[in-house]
Amino acid sequence: MGRSSVLGSLVALVVGLAIGAAALTWWEGGRQSAEIEALKVRQADERGQVQAKVKQLTDELNSEKQRREALEQVVQQAQSGKGR
Repeated sequence: MGRSSVLGSLVALVVGLAIGAAALTWWEGGRQSAEIEALKVRQADERGQVQAKVKQLTDELNSEKQRREALEQVVQQAQSGKGR
């Protein structure tokens, strides 16, 4: 094996490694992009679920507040009726 043959093999190896590294970077970048998009969709779904739960709890809280206010009015009316 001559010196030029070894040098040619080394150059081919370095070029091959560079191309392989670039291909791997491209492949991983595409895969990561797909994973990021999937996570964004999942996050949007979870955000929607949380917003729905917050709305439900807010509605329940408002109903309880109205119920409490109505009971307070009944108690006030009953107390004012006893004083007569």
